[in-house]
Amino acid sequence: MSIPTKTLFDFIASTIKLSKKDQKAIEHHLSVENYHKYDLIVKQGQVCDTLRFVVSGVYRVYRIEDGKEITSYFNYESRNPFVASFVSLLTQTPSVEIVECIIPGTLLSISYSDWTSLYDTSPSLNTFGRRMAEYNYILAMERIESLQFQTATNRYNAFIKLYPSLLNMIPHHYIASYLGITPESLSRIRKEI
Repeated sequence: MSIPTKTLFDFIASTIKLSKKDQKAIEHHLSVENYHKYDLIVKQGQVCDTLRFVVSGVYRVYRIEDGKEITSYFNYESRNPFVASFVSLLTQTPSVEIVECIIPGTLLSISYSDWTSLYDTSPSLNTFGRRMAEYNYILAMERIESLQFQTATNRYNAFIKLYPSLLNMIPHHYIASYLGITPESLSRIRKEI
């Protein structure tokens, strides 16, 4: 079976120069995973030891607090294409997050130990890893600042800009959860806009 690496390699090459040798080294460790709606990729309490990349589909990262789902972010091809419970992945501790497929699709997977071993053999991939860490730090800070300092309406408008294709693809209660508001508040904001 052929591994659909074009999207991954194009994404990496948008940040660094990716040699054929690096491509072969990555491809050697990749597996293809297909998911259906509601399949769990990472369960709460599970140690995440695999880094995944979106080929297709949409994935949601969330946690459950006091019986309530709180969505942290969404992964899909054009935004946040790397899928993991990152704190669990980096610390090798049980995940407090759940990663779930919400629109069926395909992920490429590589064990995190194989991925980090590539850093030792490829300065380019090491640079790519650092740049992705920096990029994800910026995304996390933007998310924190939006929840702390923006109104719900402003957060909704930002969501539309960040995730324009998701607006009519995913259930609105997931969007409300991401925005930190109730579904009723989301309906009111949508009517006002």
